[in-house]
Amino acid sequence: MVNDSLGSSRRFARMLSGMGRDYALIVPGFVLSLVTFVVLVPLALLSIGTLIVWIGAVLLPLTLRIASGAAQLSRARVRSWGGDLPAAQYAAPSPGLRGQLRVLAEPRRWADLTFETLIAFPLRTASAVLAIAWTAAALGGLTYVVWGVFLPPHEQTFPGIAIESATGAEPGTYSHSHVVNAGFNIVVGVVFLLLLPAVLRGLARLDVLVATAALGQAVPVGPRPPVELAAASAPNRAPASAPASAASSWSPESWSWIAAAFVAIVAVAVGWPVLASLYGIHVAIAMLIAVGQALAVVLVVRWPAAGIALQAIAAVSTVLASSATGLSWPWPWPVMALLVQAALVLLVALRRHWVWAATAWVAPQLACALAALPGGIDGAGWANLIVSASVSGVMLVAGVLGRQWLANRGALREERRMSAGLSAQRRELEERNRIARELHDVVAHSMSVISVQATTAKYRFPELGDDAEREFASIAGSSRQALAEMRGLLTLLRSNDEDREAPLAPQPSIADIPSLIESTRRSGVPIALVVEGVEGLEGSGSASSSLAPALGLTAFRMVQETLSNAMRHAPGSEIAVSVRSDADVLEVEVVNGPADTTSAQHLAPGSGLGLAGVRERIEALGGTVTSGATAAGGFAVRARLPLG
Repeated sequence: MVNDSLGSSRRFARMLSGMGRDYALIVPGFVLSLVTFVVLVPLALLSIGTLIVWIGAVLLPLTLRIASGAAQLSRARVRSWGGDLPAAQYAAPSPGLRGQLRVLAEPRRWADLTFETLIAFPLRTASAVLAIAWTAAALGGLTYVVWGVFLPPHEQTFPGIAIESATGAEPGTYSHSHVVNAGFNIVVGVVFLLLLPAVLRGLARLDVLVATAALGQAVPVGPRPPVELAAASAPNRAPASAPASAASSWSPESWSWIAAAFVAIVAVAVGWPVLASLYGIHVAIAMLIAVGQALAVVLVVRWPAAGIALQAIAAVSTVLASSATGLSWPWPWPVMALLVQAALVLLVALRRHWVWAATAWVAPQLACALAALPGGIDGAGWANLIVSASVSGVMLVAGVLGRQWLANRGALREERRMSAGLSAQRRELEERNRIARELHDVVAHSMSVISVQATTAKYRFPELGDDAEREFASIAGSSRQALAEMRGLLTLLRSNDEDREAPLAPQPSIADIPSLIESTRRSGVPIALVVEGVEGLEGSGSASSSLAPALGLTAFRMVQETLSNAMRHAPGSEIAVSVRSDADVLEVEVVNGPADTTSAQHLAPGSGLGLAGVRERIEALGGTVTSGATAAGGFAVRARLPLG
């Protein structure tokens, strides 16, 4: 019994905790939506109305940013309740008027504005009213015995229930009728109280479901460019922000849910009173028909078959319920029902195959016509059917064409993305092949020297014994075999005619850096060279260096590429080159200042692979390279190469 009591206490505590969480989502949500609605609607109307005089161009970005802030708050509320709704990504802010106007091109912000003004406020108002009214009914029924005695005798009944009261009873006194009413109200209060957790949870889930559907976003797909390539493409520029597709990410699914929810709200708000007042349909039946049409529009977003079937049922119900009124209003399709049908067909046509769209167009029209035939259709009725079929048919054609256009546009965008990716891969492969060929040329020289030295050792050293000669012969044979394999690999790399006819020339080394800088200076670029501890560079540039050929070639290529980048991206800037060496490490640094303002218009784009190739060369030798902007507004590239 103790365990049962503890279990019941825990369940009751969980129920209270869940009710508190649901209340915290529903009631404050209404207050926040009310404030947002009061702020955004006048701002949006004022912005759109003053666009012609350019005042709206300033107010509209502000309105969109406020809407995005409110949407971010709605997302945070959903996450605090326990929903799974990731934060949206927006484009990075840009300075100036042009940067402010770019906000107008973000679909995600427009979706936020639409949700906060047209969806969130009516939905949360209805949820809050229902939650508060349900709670009040439960508490009022349970406490009727306390406050009901103060009511006049003819009001001491539960609304809608007539129980005979004792005549002549004064307020504040108990009577048999009051006891009966108190018992009935207590029962009703208990029922309302027992259903209160389920009602609150349903309202909270509805709020979360609508917010998740409308404020969710598609995750951008496709590979992102490597950091090295992004840095190499513009080394003297600030790091780029997130891709535009990610920064302004938005989901067509969100727009579909927003549009469906808006049409559903309008269908209930307008269709219900129109059917009840103009067409003489009972209020309860009119409400069911209006709610059915609203649910049909919402269902077709996810389940088209169910939505189409429900719309056909609502259309038939409208015909049967209003056929006996004999009024001269549009029939068998009321105007609101006609508009809902057109919106439903458009949604299906934009999201599904044209067969589904044609079914959504034909099924309700045919069901409505068949339901109206037994009662007779006059000329106005046939005209109404023709107008309904024509309007929804136009929506069908527009939706099918729009879906095809969006599909073609998406295919073109995907093709361009794939083409750009393939081009980047091709350039990277070409750079890798060039590096491989140059490494081959360096290593091939060393292997040839080893082969010659091993082959001629017995002639240069006659005193060598037979074992030593065989060892040198084995070394020579292994070096020749490795050289042949490398040349075979080079043949595969040099597969085009241009490479086959490439001129033979010695590879540059670190000793050629001074001549490279001197030739660059002749183009008018001020370059300072500092050399410390590097043999062959401290004097004239013609001296030979004792560094390994691959190391010297890598240092030369780094200086060559960074000088080209500085001239391309920062024309007119001063450049400082330093080459320092100690017993273990060779350090190469190239720093350029900011671009000359008079030469900024001559900025030239790069291929995006220069520094990537330099990085691969240095890392292949076990070194490290860093690059980035300097505090003075320039750019610096620093490399450390192990001499071992």
